[in-house]
Amino acid sequence: MALRVGERAVGTAWVVSAAGELDGATAGRLRAAVDRALDALPAAVVVDLTAVTFIDSAGVRAVLDRRSVIRALDSRLHVVAGAEQVRAVLELSGLLEGQPLHRELSEVLGADPAGLAAAG
Repeated sequence: MALRVGERAVGTAWVVSAAGELDGATAGRLRAAVDRALDALPAAVVVDLTAVTFIDSAGVRAVLDRRSVIRALDSRLHVVAGAEQVRAVLELSGLLEGQPLHRELSEVLGADPAGLAAAG
């Protein structure tokens, strides 16, 4: 299955959503979308993987390799994943140390997306 990537501003955050398989062949598309999000200097970057059906180590790196840039911009990274396989790969990678993993996008955006910057 191909990867579809979407991007949208929500309040002070930039949400990058992916659907399909996130692997070595498709990871560059997600990474490019996160880079475009960073151009907007958002208070937070939310990587929404709730529609991702498969992820491998290249996909994990695509999700997390911009953390230092995000921190340097005084922004926050939030990762959302609902599928157990995707969550397990992210957790087993060991790269989530200190990085929260949310189950649903509403956990991050809540009722007031503009207040996202104050969220943990």
